[in-house]
Amino acid sequence: MTRVQDASPLASRVLAVVVRLIRRVVAVLVWCVRGGARLGWSAPVPALLLTAAGWVAVASGRPAFVVAVFGPIVAQMVWCRCWTASFQRFCAGPVVGWRRRRWIRRHWVRLATSCGLSIVPPPAKSRGRRGELLPRPDPVVPRLRSVTSVGPRLRVRLVLRSGQTLDDVYAASERLRTALNAARVRVDPAGAVNAAVTFTMTDLLAGAFDARVPAVEVAGGLDRVWMGRAEDGGDWWLPLGPHTLVVGCSGSGKGSVFWSFAFGLAPAVHAGLVRLYGVDLKGGMEVLVGADLFSMRATNAAEAVVVLEHLVESMTARTTALAGTARSHTATVEAPLHVVMIDELAALTAYCPDRDLRQRAELAINLLCSQGRAPGFVMFACLQDPRKEVIPSRGLFTQMVGLRLKDATETSMVLGDAALLSGAHCHRIARTAPGTGYVVPEDGGYPIRVRAGYASDTAIRQVAQAMATPFTQAVVVPEPDPDAGRMPRPRASRPRARQGEGGEAA
Repeated sequence: MTRVQDASPLASRVLAVVVRLIRRVVAVLVWCVRGGARLGWSAPVPALLLTAAGWVAVASGRPAFVVAVFGPIVAQMVWCRCWTASFQRFCAGPVVGWRRRRWIRRHWVRLATSCGLSIVPPPAKSRGRRGELLPRPDPVVPRLRSVTSVGPRLRVRLVLRSGQTLDDVYAASERLRTALNAARVRVDPAGAVNAAVTFTMTDLLAGAFDARVPAVEVAGGLDRVWMGRAEDGGDWWLPLGPHTLVVGCSGSGKGSVFWSFAFGLAPAVHAGLVRLYGVDLKGGMEVLVGADLFSMRATNAAEAVVVLEHLVESMTARTTALAGTARSHTATVEAPLHVVMIDELAALTAYCPDRDLRQRAELAINLLCSQGRAPGFVMFACLQDPRKEVIPSRGLFTQMVGLRLKDATETSMVLGDAALLSGAHCHRIARTAPGTGYVVPEDGGYPIRVRAGYASDTAIRQVAQAMATPFTQAVVVPEPDPDAGRMPRPRASRPRARQGEGGEAA
């Protein structure tokens, strides 16, 4: 995406650079002073010793000692302030992870007992004549098999005791998360008698960020699309091929997911390998902002049905051409990948007042979702209400993205009961974090917490102009037949002549 720079004189540019540099230096100094004050408040003894050592070194005239003592400290503080990501990865992350692992091993019995993850064996009878009961034994907690930490995640593998099941770990997971002050907890089965509890200690998705267009060489593979960030701090790549359904309440950030997906495909669209088809029944308020990215655009139900039926015809023609020669489609300029992007699918499948259009749209969507993956036709739809009455073809979407939802029932509808038990709580996502949600991969793996980038109207227009599609086609809605819904006019029957007794007409 190209940006137009303001043509200013050289002196003003240099002055602006100097001002930014001075502000950066002042910010680093203020941060160092505040960090030193926090160190003195939390650990007064080491702070006093360091201060006394520095004063003695300055008073005795030994600057080399001052540099040897305070040089690494200042360098570490500057590293932490200016290059936070690398500092967390190579310095602070391993140290904090070691402290967490050590604390878990030392306090595991007390932690599991206080969180309800323990069983008390029944008292056994003694062998004496009176048969008195022995003192009740100590509570038994799951045995720690291993404790590992990778970045912000702390993974604890447990060996369950006799009488314990995975449901007990599910029930105690939220109490464990609160006790450890973790941002998220996930419980996964790890064998017959083992369980893996993963704690995300730091929420790396708390801050918003802008959506971006990936490099052309990255998007050339057409097997996945860059969408944003994952909970471990890495990139979120959405597999391209499975039909995707994005479900979220109003204001949950469906627009961010929608345009992040479009931005990820923009280089391939500009190269002619992908054709996007935009369907927006809100009058085109969403799609028309980046109209140049879409080969066909539909802003009402009649145009949407025309686009969907046109794609069904193209899919049928391609499957006929590929029959007996290939089992899957490879995108080329002559035979591109067709991606249908629908904003608010319920307006087409449930809220459309025209029954005929609604039935035709449902039939086309079912055909595309059930037969379109192999010949290169992909559906990407956004929705607010995940009930079957609203979206009958919900089961045909094999890749689900759950944003902020109303309750646990809707989370279970979108992601499944197993994902809800594992810790994918879409109904607990904060309203201040739009674009945040959970993804269940197509292979049925564990849910991943992700966040899509924010796309402003200005960024959408710039990307659409820079990555415009080379192929466009107008949507032509046929004129309705005036005689199509008219009932045939009944004809008046001719009166029969009554016959007399002799068989002659009276």
